[in-house]
Amino acid sequence: MKNAKDYLTDILEKRGQELGLSDWRSFDQNEVWAHGKLTGDDGPIHNDPEWSAAHTPFGGTIVQGSLLLSTLTQMAKKLQWPEGDMAFRMNYGFNRIRIINPVATGQRYRGRFSLQSAAMKGERALVVTLGTVLEVEGETDLALVAEWLVYLQFNS
Repeated sequence: MKNAKDYLTDILEKRGQELGLSDWRSFDQNEVWAHGKLTGDDGPIHNDPEWSAAHTPFGGTIVQGSLLLSTLTQMAKKLQWPEGDMAFRMNYGFNRIRIINPVATGQRYRGRFSLQSAAMKGERALVVTLGTVLEVEGETDLALVAEWLVYLQFNS
C-alpha cells in the first residue's frame, strides 16, 4: 500500500478528472420540515408550501442550502480514490461555497466531484481539494458549486 507521499504522486495524475458521480436524491416536505426544526431555519420559503407557491417564483418550497451541503459526504461515497495505506479521511471544510440556484422540494439532484489539487499536510497526511457541483435533474444550471477540502490521514 502506498504511503502519503507516493499517494500524492498518484492522485495528482488525476488533477482535472472526475472522481465520482453520485446517485440522484431528493427531499420530501417532511424531511425539509425536520431539517428546519433541527436547525431553526423555519422560513416560509422552506416550510410553507402554500405561501411559497403564492409568493415565490419556485412554485412551492425549496430545500435549505445547509441540507443540500449536508448530503455531500453521503454522495462522496461514490468517489474513486486511488489505493493507499489510508487510515481515514474526513471533511476538512471548504474554500468556497456558492448556492447558485434553488432545489425545489421533491426535485432530484446529484453530486459531481473532480480533483482540483492535493498537497501534503505534515508527513503522513494530504489535503485534497475537490471541485464539487450539484446538478438538478432536467435543469442546465447548477444548484451549488464548491471547493471542498478532504483530509486524508495515512498509516505510513
